[in-house]
Amino acid sequence: MLELPFTTIRPNCRLRQNLGILIILQCVLTCYNFNLEQRLPIVKYGHPHSHFGYSVATHTIGEANGPNKTNCVLVGAPLDQNRQPNTTHSGALWRCPMTQRFDDCEQVITDGRRNFDSEILSPPGNDEIKEDQWMGVTVRSNPLQANGSGGKVIVCAHRYMYIVRENRYGQGLCYLLTNDLQFEEVHEPCKGRPVQRQHEDYGLCQAGTSAALLDDDTMVLGSPGPYTWRGSIWVTQVGGEYLQRDKTTYYSDHSDLNSPVDKYSYLGMSVTGGRFFGHMSYAAGAPRSEGHGQVVIFDKSTDNPIPVHSILDGEQFGSSFGYELATADINGDHRPDLIVAAPLYFTKTEGGAVYVYQNIQDTLPMKYTLKLTGPLESRFGLALANIGDLNKDNCEDLAVGAPYEGNGVVYIYLGSSQGLNSKPAQKIQASELGGTIPNGQPIRTFGISISGNTDLDDNSYPDVVIGAFNSSAAVILLARPIISIQTSVQRKELHNMDPNTPGCLDDPASNLTCFTFRACCSIEPYDEKNKELRLAYSVEAETFDHLKKFSRVFFFDRENKRTNVLSRVVRVHTNGRTECQAVTGYIKANTRDIQTPVRFRLKYSLVEPPLADSALVRLNPILDQTQAHVDFEGTFQKDCGDDDLCESNLIIRVEPNITESSGNEYTLILDETELEVRINVSNLADSAYEAQLFIAHQAGVSYVATKKPTNATCNSYNTTLVACSLGNPMLRDTTTFVTIRFQPKGLEPSEKIMLFHIFANTTSKLVGPERPERDLRVNVVRRAKLNFRGWAIPEQSFYSGSSVANSVANTAATDIEGHGPMGMDDVGSQVHHMFTIFNEGPSTAPKVQMVIHWPYSLYSDPQSGRPVQYLLYLEQVPTVEVSQGECHVAKEYVNPLNLASGSRENPAYLSAPAQMRMFPSQSRHSFNKSLIHSQRSYYSSSHRDDHSDDTQSNRNRVRRSFLERVTRLERLMYDPESSNAANGKKQDIVELDCNKGATNCVRIECDILNMPALSEAQVVVKARLWNSTLVSEYPRVERVRIFSTATAQIPESYGVEVMDHNNIEVETRAYPELRNQQRDTSIPWLIIILGIVGGLLLLALVTYVLWKVGFFKRIRPTDPTLSGNLEKMNEEKPFLAPSKNTHHVF
Repeated sequence: MLELPFTTIRPNCRLRQNLGILIILQCVLTCYNFNLEQRLPIVKYGHPHSHFGYSVATHTIGEANGPNKTNCVLVGAPLDQNRQPNTTHSGALWRCPMTQRFDDCEQVITDGRRNFDSEILSPPGNDEIKEDQWMGVTVRSNPLQANGSGGKVIVCAHRYMYIVRENRYGQGLCYLLTNDLQFEEVHEPCKGRPVQRQHEDYGLCQAGTSAALLDDDTMVLGSPGPYTWRGSIWVTQVGGEYLQRDKTTYYSDHSDLNSPVDKYSYLGMSVTGGRFFGHMSYAAGAPRSEGHGQVVIFDKSTDNPIPVHSILDGEQFGSSFGYELATADINGDHRPDLIVAAPLYFTKTEGGAVYVYQNIQDTLPMKYTLKLTGPLESRFGLALANIGDLNKDNCEDLAVGAPYEGNGVVYIYLGSSQGLNSKPAQKIQASELGGTIPNGQPIRTFGISISGNTDLDDNSYPDVVIGAFNSSAAVILLARPIISIQTSVQRKELHNMDPNTPGCLDDPASNLTCFTFRACCSIEPYDEKNKELRLAYSVEAETFDHLKKFSRVFFFDRENKRTNVLSRVVRVHTNGRTECQAVTGYIKANTRDIQTPVRFRLKYSLVEPPLADSALVRLNPILDQTQAHVDFEGTFQKDCGDDDLCESNLIIRVEPNITESSGNEYTLILDETELEVRINVSNLADSAYEAQLFIAHQAGVSYVATKKPTNATCNSYNTTLVACSLGNPMLRDTTTFVTIRFQPKGLEPSEKIMLFHIFANTTSKLVGPERPERDLRVNVVRRAKLNFRGWAIPEQSFYSGSSVANSVANTAATDIEGHGPMGMDDVGSQVHHMFTIFNEGPSTAPKVQMVIHWPYSLYSDPQSGRPVQYLLYLEQVPTVEVSQGECHVAKEYVNPLNLASGSRENPAYLSAPAQMRMFPSQSRHSFNKSLIHSQRSYYSSSHRDDHSDDTQSNRNRVRRSFLERVTRLERLMYDPESSNAANGKKQDIVELDCNKGATNCVRIECDILNMPALSEAQVVVKARLWNSTLVSEYPRVERVRIFSTATAQIPESYGVEVMDHNNIEVETRAYPELRNQQRDTSIPWLIIILGIVGGLLLLALVTYVLWKVGFFKRIRPTDPTLSGNLEKMNEEKPFLAPSKNTHHVF
């Protein structure tokens, strides 16, 4: 083997040369399409819109293996103009020679001559219709053998019709032609058969829809029309001496009673034959039988009707199973195998299927042995063909057409000793065909028909013809010669590589461990002209076939760059001698995996010379790809014994840091503490390379850390897996201890079990009685103690005023004189009910549902028509404070009157009826007041505002000042439960409770989210005590007790045990401001006058008595401070006069 002399290239040409090599290698790798040369197709075109190419067949005039033979291609054009006079588009058969020209096909005479002697073509008779008969719908040929058998051509027109009186019968006809394409005879198997019932007999026979020429000189015709499209096949001998032939036409049973298929089954849509059971049998497709399609197999017989041997069923309804059939020996056992197409098979990603029934000891299985599928909507399997042995492995190959995948695709599947390969060896796309298209239009419906198994260019390889009727074209693809190559590797240094020893024989100075092997190949002579070939070889380490993403090995290329794919171009002599090339590789530093072998792939490809102008001039050969590559591996030196096989025995023990509850079950009360899992791993056998420990856990359990000290290195691989390295290697008879900390707070409420799957692995072989894996199950218990309390602010409220109607609907909304629209302050005092939940733990309460039953109004029969008598009027939607949450209540119960919460002068709110106001229009109405907690307050009962205007006589009461409240001692409120009870007075108390049916209650639902242990949440309900309802309904009671009830719980779905029952009541006490209503105590004027006179007389009497006793004559004491004495003393005692001293004393 001679490597190309890169070192002799001049520096300025090196880059150009290297780029050229890369382009050559890329072309070799990407242009590889097995051996059908699609880059140099031979294309034959027919008349536009003639459906030229609807059917194709390869044909050899003369003996198939003889020296004087002519290869050609037969193409059917069902809508073309025939040479028969008086026809326009009756269809034609064309013979195309093996030339590079596009338009040199010649029409074969079919219609108009029905005997050997006639040379003149006659027009159609008056009793027949040739237009639209589709001559050429079916074309078949079989090669002429040395013994004289074969060499026939059959061409059919399945829509041929003849006329009887006013009736037209579409019975079809077929012409049998000789080897040199001369007329031999016509076959009309349905002619002369009953037609009285039209299509229920043989009125629409459609013979020639399919045809087959078998190697026993029999012809099989398919006609899907007889007996209401039940269908039938016709078998006739066409070979041998005419006088010695069996001229009987044998047929399948298609009667109503004994037919193997039902009506509309289309039996005969496709036909084939072969010795499937050791003797000749015929297979016919019925694509609509039973809905899914069937294939009926008949035994050859000399009796009519021919017997049925077996029936194969399709697997999908509407898949047209049996639409196309083919016979091929795909495994080289000299037994024919049956191939069935279902082009309408479909899934979400597939369109069309081909089923292979591989013959096993002269028996076809009832279940297919291989299923091939095509892309969606491709009609994969619309054409099938046995194309012979392309690669000369003694196994016939298969071509499958998918004409509606893009512009059309043909797949080539190679046979093998194990059967047909499931992956195509070549995918031929119409869009990738080379050559020049004359009209510039792309070829469409490529693959509608396929024929092969004939060597058209005499290079000993069978070629393929593919039809494309939508483009009126037939494409001939010639097979390239295949070169046999033997590939091998000399790899002494690849055994027991020591990763701790740098260098190798070829590079002893290297700091890395290296190795050298030799890539070798040999080529047998294939052509006397070519003594030497240019081959491109590549060595790829580990990344082929997606084995690894990154390789542990690299090579140095010509530019001294590291790569794991080394490519070279060499020259190899075609003399059968083995030639080799040395390759040196290096092991990357810090490679962890020193246990598993390093895998390599050596692959050779042919560096092609330039393409010829035509495939008929020269076809470039191709290497046999089944022999052009070899896989091999290099092994490391290991501490594993003489057999170089490491056998490790890893034992795992696991336990958590909690006490076992019963048996092997553990229970954890979920709180803020962590869970620790203690694991120890022991190795009781050979060293374990790349030993790792894995802990798989739930996503809600988070990895915290690994407790030290430990020899393991642990990291969170992802959210559900912890990976720990135990050593590389983990030595024999050692134990590694590791403790992993987990935090289970993130568990979902539905998760009541923590599951840990702990397992260990190694690149060494694991031995031992059980695998190194354990499952740890920890039961999770959530417990929360909820402390639920509630209170009212204020605890006591007061109401007063006269009894007025409490109707809203029947009272006009008017402004109160001097106060404007009705507001919250007009209806009553504010009442807050507070509900507090304290989670004492130990677990988090993920959700607390609080349900409050709120006494919204007094109960009234809905049918009574009475207006709503509000009790505790909701101002707004209750709120959740301190914690996260939200309350929900029907919006029609929250401030339904749209009362203003601000100033009365706010014009945005509508006025409310006067009787609904806290400040009524009558001056004697009063409002309710509040007593916060147990604090006592003093009220005045008759304060009024003074106004000078007489029109203000009906004035609203306003709040009394604090001074008035503390000076009116007669209105001091005492604790009613103590004062009245002490006096022995019977109390009149009203209790309004949701549970007693006295009130209409509103359901308020509050969801409080995520309450950790020792956290608190509070719900506040703000309302107004509706004054007029209490005044009208309870004017003379001691007090009114109004209760709201609440419950708090954690939904069962969260799996939290609530340790206390949480039901509470919150009470608001309402007192009437005047316990006893005053009687009218007005005093008559006479009594007032007598009182005044009596008082004056009493005053006069007292004065007289005082005068008599000398009260008014008493001596007054001298007081110098009196003004009179001061004047006198100033006159007598001058020292009392003002001093003239200028000093003032203050």
